[in-house]
Amino acid sequence: MSGNCEVFNLKELEADLDGFSKLAEFLRREVGIFLTVSDKNRTLLAGRLCKLLPSLGMANYTELHRALVSGRADVREVFISAITTNTTHFFREMPHFDMLVKLMKELTQRPATKKARTLRIWCAACSSGEEAYSIAMVVRNLLPSLENWNVRILASDIDLEILAKAARGVYPATALESVPQEYIGQYFERGTGDSQGFVRVRRSIRELITFAPFNLMTSAYPFQTKFDVIFCRNVMIYFDRPEIQSTIKKLESSLSEGGFLFLGHSETIMGSIPNLKSRAAAVYQKQPVIVRKGDAA
Repeated sequence: MSGNCEVFNLKELEADLDGFSKLAEFLRREVGIFLTVSDKNRTLLAGRLCKLLPSLGMANYTELHRALVSGRADVREVFISAITTNTTHFFREMPHFDMLVKLMKELTQRPATKKARTLRIWCAACSSGEEAYSIAMVVRNLLPSLENWNVRILASDIDLEILAKAARGVYPATALESVPQEYIGQYFERGTGDSQGFVRVRRSIRELITFAPFNLMTSAYPFQTKFDVIFCRNVMIYFDRPEIQSTIKKLESSLSEGGFLFLGHSETIMGSIPNLKSRAAAVYQKQPVIVRKGDAA
């Protein structure tokens, strides 16, 4: 149970099956989070919302759902922030970053890429920013002189509050425990005075990244330029099968030919997406489309 929630109110929320179902359907439709009707999920939702509801002047799920479907953006923002789980750290699932080093060398040596000197990377569901900054550190370490390269990293999330935190690039010094030693001195500055005990990602890394809101449930991804690398890890664990298949297809369509898609190690491609070939655990490469004779009329 959440610390300051009254037992009566918490139990009342847990017992509201109709309200739970309405909020669960809103989450699935708008965000892709799939909450099945179970005791565990009913307790989870009640625990997350028992303090939020009074702060919004609401007494129950019905009032919250009414505000959400009426289009109140302020309520939607705090509701999504309360529900989403922003668990991450620098260089999470380190084998993926070792693989990124290898694949970045492939990318930068391709004739077309080498000639254009451009790299586009998308870190989807970036949470508080550690993953995007980890990617940027790898890129800058491999291309120490970026003057001749146009490198842009898009980092997106649906939670506006967590995006604002990510853009600041300030973290407790303990967050450096998972950062390779070679990166700490190069890419972080330590706080002094009132900021003692905190670190900030250096400008040379922050300037590579644009943080922006984006919902993976968008029907079609509107990017004009395709990405060379996409990280979309540990977010589809909340989706059900149709949403997983739909999201992966949209991610694949946003990749350039030969580009790489990184999923979470607990996630797999469901269904048949022949253009994606496995390169490592939860890492896929987009293959050229093969047009057979007779396919094109």
